[in-house]
Amino acid sequence: MGKIRMVVLTKSSKYGKNCVAGINLANGSWVRLVTNDESSHGAVSDEDLVCKDGNIVQVLDVIDAPILGACNTEIQPENVLLDLDTYIEIVGKMSIEEVLNVHPLESRGNILGNIYPYITEARVGSVGYSLTIVEVDDLEIVQEENPSGKPKTKVKFNYNGNQYENISVTDEKFYSVKNGTRYDKAILVISIGTPYNSKYYKFVSAIYV
Repeated sequence: MGKIRMVVLTKSSKYGKNCVAGINLANGSWVRLVTNDESSHGAVSDEDLVCKDGNIVQVLDVIDAPILGACNTEIQPENVLLDLDTYIEIVGKMSIEEVLNVHPLESRGNILGNIYPYITEARVGSVGYSLTIVEVDDLEIVQEENPSGKPKTKVKFNYNGNQYENISVTDEKFYSVKNGTRYDKAILVISIGTPYNSKYYKFVSAIYV
């Protein structure tokens, strides 16, 4: 298939590796780079994001990503298979404002099918997309512990008149932000992850404030 020129909007934590997604600059559509690594559900390793010149792909980089072809699923129609035998090339940088000129903020009645932190397995197939970029109000960072005692970053916010709560954050830049930190407005990239106990959870994979 060759290469896709894209701007990277997420480089978020996924099974110890990275979920890398962004906007195809040729047509403004979403793209998620995936691999054949079943143990990480297709995540991209740090090594795979090192370019030939030693530079490392970062959020808002414009890259030429070598692609073997589409590997979209019903749940994640944006997926393309990264060619791990060819280096990614960084060709530029964009601001979030420049990105929004190519792919404007999305506006729907709700985020990824409903106002809850997850979608049931029975309903997830009807959503039709698994990545979205939205502007939200009253974003609050929530730092807590999961049942096993490990730290967990979550958010609550308002979107389109509805309150969203208990949504996990995989943008590592916010793992150390103080609990209770608030932002009047923020731009979020939110994605649907892989199933867990027959539920597909939503993740805030990038926060722009």
